[in-house]
Amino acid sequence: MKFCRLVMLFVMFYCLLFAAIATAEEKKKKVSKLDDMIVSATRSEKEKDDAPASVSVIGQKDLERLTFDCLDDAIRYETGVFDGKLRGLPSASQTLLMINGMPINSGWFGGHRWDNVAMENVERIEIVRGPASALYGGNAMGGSINVITKMPDEFEAGLRTRFGSDDNLSYGGYVGDRVGKFSVRLGFEMDEELYGYPTDYVQRALKSGSGDLEGGFPMKTRTNQDAWIVGDTGNRYEEQWDVNLAAEYDLTDTGFIRFDGQVGYLYSEYGRPHTYICDSDGNSAFDGNVDIGNGQYAPIAEKYYVGSGPRETRNSYYMATYSEVFGLFSFVGKLGYQHEDMWYTTASAGTGEGYDDAGGNVKEFDTDTFFSDLQVSFDVGKRHYITTGLYGRHNDFDQGQYDLSFYRDENSKTTGKTELTQGKDQYFAVYAQDEVTLVSNLLTLYAGARFDYWEASDGVSGAADDPEELDDVDNSAFSPKLSLVWTPFEDTIVKGSVGKAFRAPTLYDLYRTYESGSRMVYSNPDLDPETILNYEFGVVQYLHDRMFKVEATAFHSEIENLIYTYDGDDGNSYKDNVGEARIRGVELGISVIPWDFLVLRANYTYNDSEITKQDKDPEMEGKRVTSMPDRTVNVATDFIFDWFKASLTGQYVGQIYKTKYNTDIPDVYKANSKTWVWDAKLIADLPCETKYFGKPQIAFSVENLFDEEYYDYYIGRERSYFFQLSLNW
Repeated sequence: MKFCRLVMLFVMFYCLLFAAIATAEEKKKKVSKLDDMIVSATRSEKEKDDAPASVSVIGQKDLERLTFDCLDDAIRYETGVFDGKLRGLPSASQTLLMINGMPINSGWFGGHRWDNVAMENVERIEIVRGPASALYGGNAMGGSINVITKMPDEFEAGLRTRFGSDDNLSYGGYVGDRVGKFSVRLGFEMDEELYGYPTDYVQRALKSGSGDLEGGFPMKTRTNQDAWIVGDTGNRYEEQWDVNLAAEYDLTDTGFIRFDGQVGYLYSEYGRPHTYICDSDGNSAFDGNVDIGNGQYAPIAEKYYVGSGPRETRNSYYMATYSEVFGLFSFVGKLGYQHEDMWYTTASAGTGEGYDDAGGNVKEFDTDTFFSDLQVSFDVGKRHYITTGLYGRHNDFDQGQYDLSFYRDENSKTTGKTELTQGKDQYFAVYAQDEVTLVSNLLTLYAGARFDYWEASDGVSGAADDPEELDDVDNSAFSPKLSLVWTPFEDTIVKGSVGKAFRAPTLYDLYRTYESGSRMVYSNPDLDPETILNYEFGVVQYLHDRMFKVEATAFHSEIENLIYTYDGDDGNSYKDNVGEARIRGVELGISVIPWDFLVLRANYTYNDSEITKQDKDPEMEGKRVTSMPDRTVNVATDFIFDWFKASLTGQYVGQIYKTKYNTDIPDVYKANSKTWVWDAKLIADLPCETKYFGKPQIAFSVENLFDEEYYDYYIGRERSYFFQLSLNW
């Protein structure tokens, strides 16, 4: 039945596609096209198709038709994107995330805090695929994601509430206005998963023998071993809120100052675990032996059902921007501050201990980041447009660990600090780009380069009573990029580029030394930056009076100095630059707008990756890079009828390896499923706007429309329903 539904949907999609082309031929009607603008690709405003890179822009209409809770959900259907990562690279720290041009990758581990971004405040999202270190420095190996937030031109206000499956409840509002030269916008949003759903199974290996309990079901481990699912670790529920403020004042006709700020909070916890096992009288059981048959059993104990402890994250960022034109020179200066404050607990359950009495520990993290970027742009003659600037960043990190008498109570500390890590680093950079018009409206060359220097100091890590003092270090990276954009015809754009990018070792890599079980995991202050050299070629082609658009990009990347944690002969683990990899890929996109009421979109991404060198573990050589699929397919259909809109969106994810030797199988817990998952949404702008009640909008959405059973390491969410009401003035 699932296969039949899939075939039916594809037949419908392609029938509509070919009907659209035929209609375009017959009608020869020009459909107006609003050119999306992008600033992330060149640090200056540019039409998306003319940008010297493979780019996507997610605007207001796109955000409205999707169902999402945070930023990584909003971008998941874009070409080349998976789990917030770009171009087949396995770590979130290899993709740069920005808000209005301010980098917000963690100063501690380099990854993303998706709850840093209030989605109610997003104007658009710009995604630039391919190395972007020539303009933006570290982390931009796979590309960059820049979130542009809203600023009102006139009075606006809104309220919305959403509720749905698993007792999900969210609500928020905003108000903004422009009075003379001053604009201000204040927003708030809250999201609560009051009941939640299970995300983690309790999976047990099989042993020879028999048992007296029954229940559960079989499921292979991701390394294809026989196992038995005996329960889950409970429903995961969370609470998240944020407050954001933006204010802008026009100093002159060409200049302004602006302030952006946000305070965010996220708390999550698991409820009581569920057992799928019972005794012969039907009573639930957490201890004993489950008889599997065929002379096998699965041993269970209450301690196996203890899952992750609670965690809390508080994030805030603040940025001031000054922009002005001084004669021939355009200046943009940004100063920013970001604070991350997080703790989470871990259980250390012993025999006979469980959800109600397991001991554990709590880890507390505190990171302060300061950022500055001073940019000047100017024309040189009629052919050159220069962008140049200075960049600085400082990170200060402090982490401590404490023992707990009860792992679900972060305040039940039984000792002083048992473990700590401290350190700081600072970055300085200079960058420049020349946009050269070789042939007006036909051929443009972009030549850019950036030099980054950084130093790390005050590294201390290990047992709190006798920590190890680690060496101060410094290093640098040079990141050039050359791009060419050729427009041989009005509806044809050809792009090509070669560029280098890097990711500096994080404070975590340099200074985090800790004990894990019976082994030590050692940091390495002597690490070099990871680097990537990327070649790519792309074409954008419009057909049939621009009703039909095709985008295609092919790329080849060589990655060096990959940082790996490997096992030493002494039973401990170490970090070093011991890896190299190669990634080749193809990204295809197609969109059709046959009528004003219908939009069809689809994209395909293929990544062919290979570990080409691993000095400490040669068995990895020839294996695929982990944590990224070999291919993804996204399909979307939008129907727009006056005040009524509907969308159907589907995603297919191919093979993903989680193990370094690629021994894992798909479609099981702690692996990923090779399957289609579909979402649908209906939106109605009710034609009953009033002065006092505003313009009402209702929306009904369904996630996992066909109730597919799937895994993205965790248990995938079952079919879920959501209803939303919005009022806008």
